Amino acid sequence: MHTSDDPPQIHVFDLPQIYTRPSPDVLLQTLNDLAIKPISWDVGLHRESLAGATNINEDGIPKYLTSIIASRLAWIDDEDVREQIWELASSRLCERSGRAALPPISRSFSIPTMTDPAGPTVTITLYEPSLTADNLGLKTWASSYLLSKRLAGLSAYCPTSNHSDSASQLDLNRSLPQKSVLELGAGTGLVGISAAAVWGVHVHLTDLPTIVPNLSSNITANAAALSASGGVATSDVLDWSVLPSEQLQPSRKYGIILAADPLYSPEHPRLLVQTITRCLATEISARVVVELPLREAYMAEIEDLNTRMVEAGLRLLVHGEEVGYDDWAGGKGSSGLKEVKCWWGIWGWKDAYV
Repeated sequence: MHTSDDPPQIHVFDLPQIYTRPSPDVLLQTLNDLAIKPISWDVGLHRESLAGATNINEDGIPKYLTSIIASRLAWIDDEDVREQIWELASSRLCERSGRAALPPISRSFSIPTMTDPAGPTVTITLYEPSLTADNLGLKTWASSYLLSKRLAGLSAYCPTSNHSDSASQLDLNRSLPQKSVLELGAGTGLVGISAAAVWGVHVHLTDLPTIVPNLSSNITANAAALSASGGVATSDVLDWSVLPSEQLQPSRKYGIILAADPLYSPEHPRLLVQTITRCLATEISARVVVELPLREAYMAEIEDLNTRMVEAGLRLLVHGEEVGYDDWAGGKGSSGLKEVKCWWGIWGWKDAYV
C-alpha cells in the first residue's frame, strides 16, 4: 500500500536499458540509486519505502543487474569505467541475495540510554566482515539489538548488594558502577559496547579467536561513545570448552553476565551453563541476562539451557517475548528484513531467595 507521501515507484522498465547503450554516467547513477543500504531494525523502520528513499519495485531488478554484468559494454571506451559498472552491478545483485552474499558492511544502531522512549540515545557503529557459515559471530543478530535496547530498563532486576529491595528501582547508571560485567559470545560487540556506554561500567567482551579481532576493532571504533559515558570495554578470547580459569584471571568473578543468541549446537547449553557458573559471582545481586531468538531448529537447545540453569542453582526472575527484525535470509522486498520472535530472561541465584 502506497500513500501520497511515498516517492514515485520505479519499475525496471523505467531504468536505462542496455540495448539503448546508455552513457557511463547514466549507468553509474542508476546503480547508485539501486543501492540497498543496511538499516537498524526498529519496528518503525520496517517499511518497503522509507521517508526520502528511492521507492523501487524489485520485480525484474535482479535480471536487469545480471544483464549489465553479462554485457561487454562495448560502447564504453574506458576499461576502468566498465570495471566500475560491473563491480557496482555485482554489489547491487549481492544486496538482493541475502546477508550471506553481502561484502563487508558497517551499521549504526541507536541505543536508548534511559527508559523514556523520547530520551537520549547513543549511536554504536559496527563493522561486519563478509560472512562464512562457520563464522556467524561476524554478523549482528536481531536478539543483540533487542537486548541492547532493553539495557536501560533493567534496574528493577539488577540491584547491587549495597541496595535494599526498595532501592532496586534506582536508575541503573547509579546501581551498577560497582559491578563487573562479562559478555559471553559477544560477536560484533553490540550488547557489550552498549552496556558499557549505557551503564557507564567496565564490560569484558569475549568470544572465539576468529571473532575477537573484529570485536576489538569495533570497541576501538566506538571509543568516543564509551568515553562520553565513562564506560570501558575490553575484549578477550574465551572458549567455553576450556576452563575459564585457564583463560581469564583465575579469581575474577562477574556481577552480571550477558549473552545474546549464544546457542548454535547441542553442546552449547552445557558449555554455556558451565562457563556461567564458573564466572558468575555468588552474591545475592548477581545476574545472568539472556536473549534468544525462538528458532524452531534450536528449541531443544533453549529448553536444555533453561533446565541446566535451574540444575546449576539459578532461578528465572523475569522473562518475556518480543519481536525484532533480521536480514539473514528470507526477508521480502528491498529492505530484506525478516520478523524474528525472541525470548529474554534474567536469572539470579536460587539460594538467595530461599
